[in-house]
Amino acid sequence: MSFTLVMLLLGALLLLVIGINLIQQHKEQVESLKRQEMAKQRAIIEESEQILSMAAVLPFTYILLTTLNQRILDALAAALQLDPKNADLARRQADIQAQLSNLAKQTDQPSSLDSFMVPSNEKQILAMVQTLKRLKAVVRNEHSKSRLPHERYVEENHRIDQLQMRINSTVLYERARTAMQLDQLGSAKQLLSKLVATLNSQASADHLFRDTMLAKANEQLEAIDSQQKSNLHQVSEKPQKDDLDQLFQPKKKW
Repeated sequence: MSFTLVMLLLGALLLLVIGINLIQQHKEQVESLKRQEMAKQRAIIEESEQILSMAAVLPFTYILLTTLNQRILDALAAALQLDPKNADLARRQADIQAQLSNLAKQTDQPSSLDSFMVPSNEKQILAMVQTLKRLKAVVRNEHSKSRLPHERYVEENHRIDQLQMRINSTVLYERARTAMQLDQLGSAKQLLSKLVATLNSQASADHLFRDTMLAKANEQLEAIDSQQKSNLHQVSEKPQKDDLDQLFQPKKKW
């Protein structure tokens, strides 16, 4: 009888240990999922803030600024559900809400892209290119979640394309000019030809900007062709002159 009781007690103890282990594993799994979700929300917040930090040099619209700030607010709300006692998250939530209130008072008048100037600093240009690439993905993601109306998505996506085209075109043109100044006509011609092909492929581009850049690029290409023909003409004439000089030079006496 005592043996049976001991076995029952051992069985109960074993079940208790297994139950405790299962509870502990479930708790650890929940904590792991919580950490992953918190890391995801923090990544969304950081990415959005990094994009917003470029608003001083990139002409963001009212809608874009609102979308990015709302994205941060949604991520903060999700993070606070995971960590309700986090004072830093609560403070940042209040700051973003205030920012959205200020944006709501502004009129939706996007600045003209004609006022946008591409910097000469390569590091700044790279930062702009990377920001626009990330911004395009964010806009697409927000649209897929129905947080950005389709009409607005089309407008913002097109505006981003225009900014990317302006940056790429300006960089190609300036590099071609630098190559010409260094008398690297072949490299300059290659860059300008690439620029012309890029602009011609942009059917929906800003026609005024595209036509202006095309005119400047074609003008430089004509100048390069003229210079190359001149150089070739000089090279072809030089041997003839040398032959004539040799023919009429005084003969040496041996």
